[in-house]
Amino acid sequence: MSYFIMLICGVLTAMPYIFDFLFFLPYFTIAPLFVIALKKKSAYRHGLVFSLGYFAVVYHWFCYLYPMDFVGMNGVSSIAVIITAIVGMSLLQGIGTAFVPMIFRFTVKNRHPLFAPFAAAALWVIAEWGQNFFWFGVPWARLAVGQHKMLPIVQSASMIGALGVSFIIVLISGFIALCILNMGKIKAVRIYALVASLIFVCNLLLGTVLLNVKNEPKNGFSVAAIQGNIGSTDKWADDSVYNSLSVYEDLTREAVKKNGAKLVVFPETVLICDLTYDSAIIARLKALSKDVNAYIAVGAFYSEGDKTYNSMYLFTPDGELFDTVYSKCHLVPFGEYLPMPDVINAILPHLTEINMLSDPLTPGNGPEIFGTELGNIGTLICFDSIYESLTLSTVRKGAEIIILGTNDSWYKDSAAVYQHNGHAVLRAIESGRYVVRSANTGVSSVITDKGKIVSQLGPLKTGYVTANVNTYSSRTVYSYIGNSVVYLSISYIIFLFVYKIIENRRKNIEK
Repeated sequence: MSYFIMLICGVLTAMPYIFDFLFFLPYFTIAPLFVIALKKKSAYRHGLVFSLGYFAVVYHWFCYLYPMDFVGMNGVSSIAVIITAIVGMSLLQGIGTAFVPMIFRFTVKNRHPLFAPFAAAALWVIAEWGQNFFWFGVPWARLAVGQHKMLPIVQSASMIGALGVSFIIVLISGFIALCILNMGKIKAVRIYALVASLIFVCNLLLGTVLLNVKNEPKNGFSVAAIQGNIGSTDKWADDSVYNSLSVYEDLTREAVKKNGAKLVVFPETVLICDLTYDSAIIARLKALSKDVNAYIAVGAFYSEGDKTYNSMYLFTPDGELFDTVYSKCHLVPFGEYLPMPDVINAILPHLTEINMLSDPLTPGNGPEIFGTELGNIGTLICFDSIYESLTLSTVRKGAEIIILGTNDSWYKDSAAVYQHNGHAVLRAIESGRYVVRSANTGVSSVITDKGKIVSQLGPLKTGYVTANVNTYSSRTVYSYIGNSVVYLSISYIIFLFVYKIIENRRKNIEK
């Protein structure tokens, strides 16, 4: 029965990723995980069941890949890949997350109750942060993403980052766990419930204040994010480059004519050609930027020696091309490169068919800044936006506004495209920068420095979004201190470990 409860709690914890109005669920549904961890020795197994329910729901959108005819797969192969993706990602991430309740049990069992909520929050944040460092980790399913529509709640990310928001959620859940553990002790329950409520209210009040604090803009202008709505199959057709360019040229002229956009953003690899060598396409883009008198950011490939990159180019209003090129730093496993190729080929050969590229791409070397008369433009591409450290580095390098080109066409009109946009909201709040997001088939959006989506075009629609944006030179607290909440969490867990070991030795000596 306890395993079934854990499965249901894991599923419910993931619900805000699909239905944002259920944002409140994780505050309550994570609590039973820590209750079970203190009551049962099988904390790891219970944690694994919870994690499998959680991640399977978050990654359910892999189903929208079907049918995978855009990579030449038949129905049976497509189903095999999709099942492998959902089960594999859930297992790979669940195996690591399941250590959270196990370590929690070891560090806080038979200790003062107040150790527990902080240990729970610290361990959860360490687990989320740890996903930055492994290809199978993928920091997609962070608790803060499910809160991105509740702007007062997530404003604290400007101080302590999205991981800090996760810390607050689990901390509250930890105090609710103490309420469950002390059922029958009315006074204790009232105290723990009051503390949980105070933490929530304080974060809410802080967020409300931060929402109303206006930063002094350095510059203001109009932007446009173009969404040509060219799906995966059409994008890779033989004549797609010129067809796509024609669509984007028309939409760009319309956006600039109607809204006076000074900066236009195209999606990731909107042109599946290598602009290092394609002078004809470059000439057309130069002519377009000069004709509309605007900066145009274009996603395409870039080569250097035998290395090929997924990159973003910037064309100027006077028809020139920046020497600077930004190349995507965080490549998508199986889509842009094959992790552990020998192992994958031997065990799961059908996964090698997903990549539409003949050769793996090379990751970029880090952030690049386009210094323009509008301001310093920082760039992210697709998967980059789920890694807070890259945005942090981009702002520290001088970015005053962030543009983001992405290709989410694989997932059509599923929860994935909204979740991905939710990451962009968190990056905007953390960095205190407007984010202009252009997606091949949606969601395209313009997001303020407070995380408010002021303009958005949904999936599978052709058009563009425009808005007036500001550039900022001022920086958030988070941009200075980074993931300090993680380092404090690690220090706290080390302290509990050392304290536990010393305590056990003292007890053994006394015996």
